[in-house]
Amino acid sequence: MTTPSLSEAVEAARVAREAGKLRLAQRAVDHAYGALTGREDRGLLERLGLESDFLARSLGREGALLAALSEWLRASSLGLAEARRGVAQVCQAYERWRPKPGTIGAPRDSLRAAASGPFWIDRARRGIVLALEGGITGEGTEAFGRVLELCAREADWLLIDMERLTYVGSAGLAVAVKTSEVLRARRGGLVLFAMAPNLRLLVDTLGLSQFLNPAPDVAGALTHAVGS
Repeated sequence: MTTPSLSEAVEAARVAREAGKLRLAQRAVDHAYGALTGREDRGLLERLGLESDFLARSLGREGALLAALSEWLRASSLGLAEARRGVAQVCQAYERWRPKPGTIGAPRDSLRAAASGPFWIDRARRGIVLALEGGITGEGTEAFGRVLELCAREADWLLIDMERLTYVGSAGLAVAVKTSEVLRARRGGLVLFAMAPNLRLLVDTLGLSQFLNPAPDVAGALTHAVGS
């Protein structure tokens, strides 16, 4: 079977989307981005960006906010200004798609965690939002490290929601720094967002900001990842 061209893949995505077959449209758009070489005509790139935008809107109407975010971020990477508004809208609705933490086998269930599915940060890199609750004590550091390792297998950027985390020991921060170094070698990284003021002060005092990239919220975390 002949592999469809970039133009054909964009057209296939349009046809599938207009027929309400959004998963099929996503696969066609995935193929289109995978076929990019960097030598495409600007008009063709605009068509792809617009199709990503239309697909994101359809996904958003279906309640698939993370999938919509993924498409808007890819469209934004192609220079489609309208896509940035979509990204902002999904970030404002973060509580609707925030992962719901559960037990991960940490001692006495002191740490709870949940990760989103991987989503596109741009044309080539993917991210994951990891939400934490409870605390990362010395005993729970190993479990925390396992969670980070699993997430890092599927994404280049880990955006870690710290808002409901009550405590992080120095060993937990060391594990996060180690993961950040692994991801940076792949043109990715790690962002801690919504940290408590005392934890932010500790990170700054220890000189770890260059590894942990503190951000105020999920929108700030995405902005850092996209711009790096």
